[in-house]
Amino acid sequence: MFFSYVALIYSVTSYVQSGLYERDGYFHARFVQMMPQRGFSQSFPWTQLSTWRENFCDKEFLYHLAMLPFVQLGEDPILGARIFAVVLAVTVLVVLYVVLRLNQVRYPLFFTALPLSMGIIFINRLGMIRSHVLSMLLLVIGLHLLQKRDRRALFLLGFVYAWSYTVPFVLAMTAAAFATGEWIATRKMEWQAPLLTLLGSCLGLAIHPYTPLTLETFLTYVQIFKSVLPGTEPAGVLLGSELYRVPFANFLNHNPMLTVLTPIILLVSVWFRRSLTGATCGICAAAIFWAAMTVVSPRFVEYSVLVVVLALALLLRDLLPELNRPGSWLRRPRFKAYFVFLIMYLLVLYHVRTLVYYEVIQARVSPRQFQGASAWMARNLPPGETVINLFWDDFPDLFYDGYRQTYLLGLDPTYAVREDRVRLLLLEQFANRKIPLDSKVLSEKFRSRYLVLGVERASKFPELKRDSFREVYRDSLSVVYALW
Repeated sequence: MFFSYVALIYSVTSYVQSGLYERDGYFHARFVQMMPQRGFSQSFPWTQLSTWRENFCDKEFLYHLAMLPFVQLGEDPILGARIFAVVLAVTVLVVLYVVLRLNQVRYPLFFTALPLSMGIIFINRLGMIRSHVLSMLLLVIGLHLLQKRDRRALFLLGFVYAWSYTVPFVLAMTAAAFATGEWIATRKMEWQAPLLTLLGSCLGLAIHPYTPLTLETFLTYVQIFKSVLPGTEPAGVLLGSELYRVPFANFLNHNPMLTVLTPIILLVSVWFRRSLTGATCGICAAAIFWAAMTVVSPRFVEYSVLVVVLALALLLRDLLPELNRPGSWLRRPRFKAYFVFLIMYLLVLYHVRTLVYYEVIQARVSPRQFQGASAWMARNLPPGETVINLFWDDFPDLFYDGYRQTYLLGLDPTYAVREDRVRLLLLEQFANRKIPLDSKVLSEKFRSRYLVLGVERASKFPELKRDSFREVYRDSLSVVYALW
């Protein structure tokens, strides 16, 4: 019943939406539909100002492969992608429930439901059409394997991670935190698990359908962290807002229970460490690690919530005999009833709060804004002609509807930084209105005759009214200019 409820939440969201809140889903849907024709092609001409143009690597290969049967369900691949997203979101919670049962946790269904009360960002990211949801599933499996010390399975899971997700070292990082927590509790260092997990991920990058291009992934990680970590030299290009630290007031508003529960885990695991198993201490350390990472970058909330919930469940399992000893407050029926009522009240209250906020923001998303412009370009431009997109976050919509043309950049501007930093920064200066748009410079520097923009963004550039920008198409959402 609970899992049907979760499926209903995300299904209703898909029904009321006129578009996707997270636009990257459009890229994944169209890309997966094209996989049978593209095969393992290492070129991606749709991003001309990017290393992907000639050195494309599908770092989310298994995620895309799993989606492939779903996008065949209709002419519009986004329908199947939405269904796949619902199935994957429910599967994450089903596997969490199974892991809780396998570890003999009391009240496993309660702890499985707890993530849906942990804040708007988690429930939002769980339902996205993006590969991090598969990463969440793999991490939950990995947390179980860490507790069972199944080193061979951890090595294999590390390999699978490298074929499934952009950042294949999520499990290795978790294993390192787990080993550290276990060492603090038992003074025994279990170094084999993190090492084998890391080796599995490295082998997965080395033996991959896109090898050796997968090895360039390391350069991308360095540049991304240089862009978002405080005190480092910025790349000059803003990445996705999910990567950047937010003010604490916003963080608390978006993740109230995570903010409260993490210090509780720290205090309880330190105070009662002699009553806990080494594995529980390891999971608690991993929970604190991912919570700290979430403070640095909110996008890690998809991991911190799951690990925090598992840590709470294991703490309760290990401490329950002590809490139930004669004279304990939990053995007083009235107090126990009040306590259970309070916990359930807070769970429902925060879930409703999260759900209301979630449905409001999901209902406000805009439809695909380049459908009309893409149809015009398909009728009037040769296939493969490059059209300038000033904003890299417009690319998923453009690729979905306008895949007959090519563009400059999209999805991750880090690859454009590595391809041609000078031209990218010029494009960014135009986009951020630091310098006026110049049709001649745009045409010559980016070898294109046309510029496409959303109507709202186009209205912020008064220079588009000049004769050098000739409007050739406009609808309520998008506009195309010829450069003269």
